[in-house]
Amino acid sequence: MMMKRFFVAALLCLGVLGAQAQNQEQKKVQEDKLTRLMEEREQLVMEYQFYNQQNSNFWGKKSKSDLLSIIETLKKIINKDTQLIAAVKEASLKKIAESTVELQREGKIVREDQRIIDARFSNLQSQVKTLQSQIKKRERTIKELEDQVTASSDLRYGKDKVISIMAVVCFILLLYAVFLQVRLNKAKAAAVKPRARKKV
Repeated sequence: MMMKRFFVAALLCLGVLGAQAQNQEQKKVQEDKLTRLMEEREQLVMEYQFYNQQNSNFWGKKSKSDLLSIIETLKKIINKDTQLIAAVKEASLKKIAESTVELQREGKIVREDQRIIDARFSNLQSQVKTLQSQIKKRERTIKELEDQVTASSDLRYGKDKVISIMAVVCFILLLYAVFLQVRLNKAKAAAVKPRARKKV
């Protein structure tokens, strides 16, 4: 009988220790995920800043490929921000659930703990709002850049059209000059022939 009780107590202790270890592992995985997402976002922001400084156009402005690279990077940043928002929400929900379970287990609600939980939740909500506002801002920037790409294409098409027209006009003038030269040569030759006959 004593042996059975000891065995049951040992099993309960092992179960509690296993649950705590699993809980710690889940927290570490969540923190690692947030850290990784933040690092990836930081890298993308650095890429965006690099592309934003490029002015490789013939006129010293951003080329179409520069603008497209900026747009792509901004889209990646928005995607990463969305992942961060999801991860922050998931972490906050887990923290709230854990806190609630802990408070219920103890059988009382401590005001200080509740205040800390509310402050954390409020902080996380503020972070989510900030990220959402950054996403909207970046979407506006993408729209502006896409408009710039369109305007740049239209401008380039207009310049190419003017260059083509100028080339055609130059070619016609060249042909006209050649035609006049040929006529002048013929007129000179015609004027020389009568003089030669008179001398004979």
